Amino acid sequence: MTRIAAEDRRQQLVDAAIRVMARDGVSRATTRSIVGEAGMALAAFHYCFRSKAELLERVAGEILARTLSPALEILTGEGTVEERVRSGMASYWRHVVEHPDEHRLTYEITQYAGRTDGLEALARHQYRGYVDAHRSLLEALIAHDGLALARPVEDVARYLAAVVDGITLLYLNEGDAAAAEAALGVAVDHVLGLLGR
Repeated sequence: MTRIAAEDRRQQLVDAAIRVMARDGVSRATTRSIVGEAGMALAAFHYCFRSKAELLERVAGEILARTLSPALEILTGEGTVEERVRSGMASYWRHVVEHPDEHRLTYEITQYAGRTDGLEALARHQYRGYVDAHRSLLEALIAHDGLALARPVEDVARYLAAVVDGITLLYLNEGDAAAAEAALGVAVDHVLGLLGR
């Protein structure tokens, strides 16, 4: 039998947890159902994670990484600043449209954490991660192109996190992808207007 490295095993459990939670919901996703989805024994979960809370944090982080990494690559790639900013946002939006259940899951994690004793910090950590992700994208763009922002980076990152989050939630409940994409375009226009040399 091939031995799997601990981090690879952890990643397999996170991927399985995303599938199970997106399908069954956070509250109904048991450690048994997750290890079953991953094709592992129950002991593997306790070897890799101290608690379900730790797993939930990794799940939220993984979904964020699936949208952040491609956007970062685009923002520091070829093309004009405007082309790269619009392409980076389009990359995020494609992920939302192609994987809506993953994004619904992030909102469910937030609500579950906020209503579960001892998990309140998870929701705060999750949203701090969104602000940090937007800040890192802005900082990468600024450094790559020698740009400046008309407002503090932290403020613009917080603004973007709120706008992108709100438009995503609106789309997931309303179902109008074109209207949501147009609204994201307004946010992009606003950020482009704040960028300068």
